[in-house]
Amino acid sequence: YENVCTHSYTQAWWDWARWEREIDWMAMSGINLPLALTGQEAVIQRVFLRMGLTHAQIAPYFTGPAFLAWNRMINIKSWAGHLPQSWIDGQQQLQQRILERERSLGMTPVLPAFAGGVPEAMQISHPTAKFTRHGNWGGFSEVNCCVLMVAPKDALFKQIGKLFVEEVIQTYGTDHIYSCDTFNENRPTASAGEEGLDYLTESSEAVIKSMEAADHKAIWLMQGWLFMNDARFWQKAQLDAYLKGVPHERMILLDLFTDVFPVWKRKDLTRPTPIEKRRWVWNMLHSFGGNSGMYGRMHIISNDPIEAKKESHTMEGIGITTEGIEQNPAVYEMMAEMRWHHSPPSVALWLEEWAHRRLGAHASEARVKLAQAAWREIGETVYSCPTTQMGQVKSMIESRPRLDLYTGWIPNSDFMPIRRHYPETSLVNAWYKLIEATLPSGADGYAPPACAMFDLVDVTRQVLSDTFARLFVNIAGFVYVKSKQGVPLPTRDVRTVSQAEERMQLMLGMIEDVDQLVGTQPHMLLGKWIAMARSWGSNDDEKALMEFNARNLVTLWGPRGEIADYASKQWNGLIGDYYLPRWQLFFQKIGSTLRDNRPLNQETFLAELFQKENAWQTQTSPSFPALPLGDAMHLVHKLAQKYKEVITNSLKDDIYSQAIVSDVPVLHAPGADVLTDQLQGRS
Repeated sequence: YENVCTHSYTQAWWDWARWEREIDWMAMSGINLPLALTGQEAVIQRVFLRMGLTHAQIAPYFTGPAFLAWNRMINIKSWAGHLPQSWIDGQQQLQQRILERERSLGMTPVLPAFAGGVPEAMQISHPTAKFTRHGNWGGFSEVNCCVLMVAPKDALFKQIGKLFVEEVIQTYGTDHIYSCDTFNENRPTASAGEEGLDYLTESSEAVIKSMEAADHKAIWLMQGWLFMNDARFWQKAQLDAYLKGVPHERMILLDLFTDVFPVWKRKDLTRPTPIEKRRWVWNMLHSFGGNSGMYGRMHIISNDPIEAKKESHTMEGIGITTEGIEQNPAVYEMMAEMRWHHSPPSVALWLEEWAHRRLGAHASEARVKLAQAAWREIGETVYSCPTTQMGQVKSMIESRPRLDLYTGWIPNSDFMPIRRHYPETSLVNAWYKLIEATLPSGADGYAPPACAMFDLVDVTRQVLSDTFARLFVNIAGFVYVKSKQGVPLPTRDVRTVSQAEERMQLMLGMIEDVDQLVGTQPHMLLGKWIAMARSWGSNDDEKALMEFNARNLVTLWGPRGEIADYASKQWNGLIGDYYLPRWQLFFQKIGSTLRDNRPLNQETFLAELFQKENAWQTQTSPSFPALPLGDAMHLVHKLAQKYKEVITNSLKDDIYSQAIVSDVPVLHAPGADVLTDQLQGRS
């Protein structure tokens, strides 16, 4: 259970109470192999102190708290740091409680091991040792990327790796399964030919031997993301060479993205594939960055794990390897339940039971039937993605404004496109049914439970986000009419500058309404995220550092917006204080270009926008509500009435069926294009 990234995108600021709740859910869901990576910085610090480095030399190696997932995977260093000692000590204490609880419930926690990354000062303290360096990751400058690595054949690798696992065992005990990622989104700096293949074998061999030096029962649980993400490099020869360095009984592979790209049976490799020859786990990844959009592949997750187990005798189990949780609960509950099924369950029947449970035992039969019809429709469309889309729908509201957003594609667009994979009328129809099923009428005395209101708010949020994107098409179409910038698109009732300005004001009002709506839900609050972050600071400076980390991760994700909006969320406060001002500035520029009959300079706009985005990072605003406010039932009813006609009219144009946007290139992960012909669920 979990992905290394989950510890940053969702769990960065969790306290013990929140961890305890999650661990109890894990136990009830039959999860027995959780990643337990919290608190490893205390281990890393002690190891490098034992290796002769000072605190000052170690400190630049660590990132800030929100970015430790990528520090642990040797992608970045230094950014948003340095780590306060209070954080390091507090996380160690938290990890000890996490492990005690997990073990008491019969789980086998997976602990960290040494993957090769070291502070820059190691070159000074060990001048005769051999080092390599990872390449650029995410477009970060060298000061924050290109982490120094101990060469796998150098004796220093085994020395540090042994110390690392010894410290882990001394601090946290062990269940003999360890996780580390040497080449996560970093292509090995290997030569061509046999020399390069030997290097791959030496790399994996160094990892397992350093584990075994401290724990003779050690097993390496390895994320197999690299074999999909960079499939162009990881061909049969490279896979064979890398996996050859680890005895079969010493490795379990996580096929991290099996719900979309099943690497265990890659079609470009001869069966049995190198992965299939190892013990491996079927996983649902589902969410990138913990985004808010509705999305799922229930038709895949309800069937394929069972079929894979029949087909592959080396499949050890199933898992959930999402980058972020607290969204799309139906998808996660079904996937967690699949460990109990020996034959594929009916998605429709499963969702009918789900609908009844969410409404509660006191819901009338009429309400239950309406909710069941709504969830069946969602299950057949939104939660059964048939396209090459890899992750959740990204709301246009939380995307950097651009005229070409009408295409539905943005950077990282194969992961999280704006373009919807479902018939939008289906979601709207389901929404109306869910409103009628959930909102109190007074006649039957029904009061919806919190989970039913979460569902209704979430679907309402998605419907309004989709409507915003459709309304934008008419604005982009009118800009083309006036300036020939972009492509011809339907303008519908936007035929004059004043009508365009009226439309833009309507859309800004919609953003404000969504912000207020999600503010009624405890899992949709920027204020809660920031308050949890600040709680880990022991003084004002540390609290400010924590808040900076919390803000940057969900917005710019880097000093220059290197991975901007990847981890965006439709949270109260984030919508109103960050996304809304971006759209206000953009519509201001659009209004000026329309009145002056001149094209929009997108690059100048983005440069101005970045200045505002960057200034937001260092603000400290404890005024964001950390607790839900408002009456969700009243707001949903109000918004359904307010936007009913707008929604209906916006559904009349389906630009995605037209050639003008059907051939827009999709930006794939490096090498993922090799595997697109085997995408799960493709129509």
